[in-house]
Amino acid sequence: MALLARATAQGPAPAIALNAGVGEGLYSPMLRRFADGALLLEFDFAVPPKSADPRACRFSASLTAIPVRSGSVDLAICTEVLEHVEDDRRAVAELRRVLAPTGSLVLSVPTPPAVFDPAHVREGYTRQQLAAIFDASGLTIVDARYCMHAGFKAVLRHWRPRRVPLGVILGLAWLDRVLPLGTPMDMVVLARPRV
Repeated sequence: MALLARATAQGPAPAIALNAGVGEGLYSPMLRRFADGALLLEFDFAVPPKSADPRACRFSASLTAIPVRSGSVDLAICTEVLEHVEDDRRAVAELRRVLAPTGSLVLSVPTPPAVFDPAHVREGYTRQQLAAIFDASGLTIVDARYCMHAGFKAVLRHWRPRRVPLGVILGLAWLDRVLPLGTPMDMVVLARPRV
């Protein structure tokens, strides 16, 4: 959330926001909080569920071929998606293509070694690996944060759907911010187009 706040702290409010890889819409309310008046474009490879937000447009698309006009997006988020995409360089180039010259991208990825996920095509990224991919596409990482340390890793290694109550997850999130123990599981970056 800190990086979304930083992304929207200066300049005009976003007119168009993009949620690339919306999934079930978990991050939609948070994105809406920072882009309140914006048209919200949300897509996923599978057809995403309908949104209750009348200003949201959800559709099916690939991260490597985003059907959005070049240079039109003021704020984009892409959470836990890049590690699932075979051609990650093309995906980052597409995110760069749709960003406005003054736009911002907040992207999260696992850090290696990631908790096993059969849908991952790679275990995650180091900051240097991600910076190299971004740089090749004309994006610059202006800030990076790490999150989800030992407590989250322990839960995810043993997690089974519907067996870990939301309260436990929220409690671990709070504890993780207050007392980050162990190596981080995730990295969140704020990137902007290079001028």
